[in-house]
Amino acid sequence: MQSEGFCTMRTKLEDGTHTRAGDAVDQTAALELARRGSPTTSNRGWAPLLEACLADFKDATEAGDTVSIPALVKIVADLALIERGAIRPGSRRAQQALRVGRLSLARRLITRHLAKPALSPGMVADMLGVSVRYLHVLFEATGASFSQTVTAQRLSESRKLLCEKPPRPIADVALTCGFGSLATFYRIFSASEGLTPGEYRAAGL
Repeated sequence: MQSEGFCTMRTKLEDGTHTRAGDAVDQTAALELARRGSPTTSNRGWAPLLEACLADFKDATEAGDTVSIPALVKIVADLALIERGAIRPGSRRAQQALRVGRLSLARRLITRHLAKPALSPGMVADMLGVSVRYLHVLFEATGASFSQTVTAQRLSESRKLLCEKPPRPIADVALTCGFGSLATFYRIFSASEGLTPGEYRAAGL
């Protein structure tokens, strides 16, 4: 039997009401809806999108990101309703949820394959089941291109690794983060940080 909170949330979502911080829509109900099984999950390919957005929701919750949480709740619930057939996949609302889900999954695929120098738009687009052009459009909407997103993730990971104890060889950091060569790593890192990797490490930043 469905809980009152779950039913209230389903009604709000199906009539298109937007969620806001402090709304009666319960975040727990959104997750309950998202985690319920669906007979269409296996042949629609939407489950990975839902899982990626759930992971984003978890990250935002742990970080106390109250700005992002309400929007993520709505996207998670909309994706779950698409899976359950409560929202038509071709509707504007569904297309928006699918775009957000694909972008979320694309970012997580980048993270998962970051160590591969050959990581490319074509590789990620193929894993997502979309065209390369569509993938570029997803990232353009964020203000950062696919290439810029990959570079930002590689730099972020390299900064973490450079601060590890005991220190690992800088060449190993470059390889782990997917830079094609040590020279490429030095060039990109120095341009971003204003310091070489060795100087960054020594400064303890």
